[in-house]
Amino acid sequence: MATEMKPGTEPPISAVPEAEVGPAQTEKVEVEAPVESTKPAEPVKLTEPAEPAEPAEPAEPAAEPVKPVEPVEPVEPAEPASIAAAAAAPKEEIPPAEPAVKSEPEGASAATDTAAASELVNEQWGVISEGLASLYRKLPGILEDGNGHKEVFGVTLTHHGTNKPSPAFGTLLILQKFLRANAGDVDKAAGQLVQTLNWRSEMKPLEQLAAEHDREAFDGLAYVQVMTLNSEVLTWNIYGSVKDYKKTFGDLDKFLKWRVAIMEAAIAKLDLNSAEKPIPDYNQGTDPYQISQIHDYLNISFIKMDPHARAASKAAIQIFRDFYPEMLNRKFFVNVPLVMGWLFKATTLFLPETTLKKFHVLSYGKELHKELGEEVPENYGGKGIKELKDLGDPVKLTGEKVPGTYANAADGPAEAKTDPEAAPVAPDTAA
Repeated sequence: MATEMKPGTEPPISAVPEAEVGPAQTEKVEVEAPVESTKPAEPVKLTEPAEPAEPAEPAEPAAEPVKPVEPVEPVEPAEPASIAAAAAAPKEEIPPAEPAVKSEPEGASAATDTAAASELVNEQWGVISEGLASLYRKLPGILEDGNGHKEVFGVTLTHHGTNKPSPAFGTLLILQKFLRANAGDVDKAAGQLVQTLNWRSEMKPLEQLAAEHDREAFDGLAYVQVMTLNSEVLTWNIYGSVKDYKKTFGDLDKFLKWRVAIMEAAIAKLDLNSAEKPIPDYNQGTDPYQISQIHDYLNISFIKMDPHARAASKAAIQIFRDFYPEMLNRKFFVNVPLVMGWLFKATTLFLPETTLKKFHVLSYGKELHKELGEEVPENYGGKGIKELKDLGDPVKLTGEKVPGTYANAADGPAEAKTDPEAAPVAPDTAA
């Protein structure tokens, strides 16, 4: 409802709804439109007695005040028509700046922008992500903190400095493994790499690989196989063939050196120095340079564990978890008793989903060929080699083969054994 007014009076603007503003009010709103550079003089009300208008703000000192006898003529900078026109067409007065992307040639990829940001290039690798580039820039300090040791998994880490911003392909492979193992966290990856370098400088894994190990203690307990169809590297752990627990596990240092040598023998089959395929960034694909493990539980006791085997288990698992990141592809537990299936499930409930996907439990060894193919030995359902012993010793063992040594758990004695890396007791999630 319109507000009742007395003749000759003007209602306050606040009392008039927006939808009901008449032409007079509209004109007044246009006059009061804000101008950034010059504050216009207040418009003269024609209905009021002639009164000298206030002079314009001193933006232009020479501006003349409005003559009271000529109210029709406003001050030039405050001309309402000009203000309204400027407000109506701001794009014509101030065109928007062209975005920087427009200057790039059409078809320029995001990969080019990433490469420019990282300022690191490797023709074989392709685009180097910023996280990987950041870890590479930290490498000089990492090598210094790592006791000066530069070798990891048979690859010598190198940093070319600022004069040659092209990292070596092998160096990128190793750095990417540590970065993926730490979910892309550069600082955590750097810390783990420093610890690994220090450990390798003390353990000297490549020396353990070249050394001879006690055949009486370790003969027939582990094998390394490379599948010809897909080049997948397998390690077989046959602890059911242990004859003397004290001899195999009693000397912890001796056992760990042998176990590390087995791991290095498998890594050597990956031939990282000749690798040509990059490892994707974290959560962007699979790492093609990993190892699959098979643990055979035939003749293994899940209830009673030898104390020497328990200590060996704990130490081996910690080494593989801390110093061999991103090395486990899949892990198979075969010949697991049906009644122990629930224990495996209970043990793995608290493991990350990514780790759970790597674990496969099989109650019957002959089912393994369905997972790994026909190249596995016959007693695992395959049509390849007849027995694991046909693969030969993965590392050097002293003396001749000991009579009575069992190459496969299935050929061994019926007495119960214990697996030092048994998953139900302490899952070996690293390797």
